[in-house]
Amino acid sequence: MLNDIESDRVERTVSTTNTDKFGQAICAWNVKLQTQKQPNLSISDFPSMLTWNVYEALKMNRKAKYSWLADNLGVSERTIQRAIDDLKELGYINKEHSKIKGEWQLLK
Repeated sequence: MLNDIESDRVERTVSTTNTDKFGQAICAWNVKLQTQKQPNLSISDFPSMLTWNVYEALKMNRKAKYSWLADNLGVSERTIQRAIDDLKELGYINKEHSKIKGEWQLLK
């Protein structure tokens, strides 16, 4: 009895994976997205070294707050705020969700 149930389950799994065209298309699309190359940004693409450092810090910690960035980069929170404003104007970042539970969206 147990062998019949197991063989039926294996048979259904094999048959659904072989004929699931939608699932195969999703897998192929995910692989394509993962293999696309991200544009390499250099320091010369940013208006200052600080904005580049802020961008790199946001890549490492997308939930970073102004205070965390200021402590780690050794500048004031107002300086971080100006650098983030520059990054927003240039289209490098955007804020997702709310101020408290949000995170930074990297656009480039």
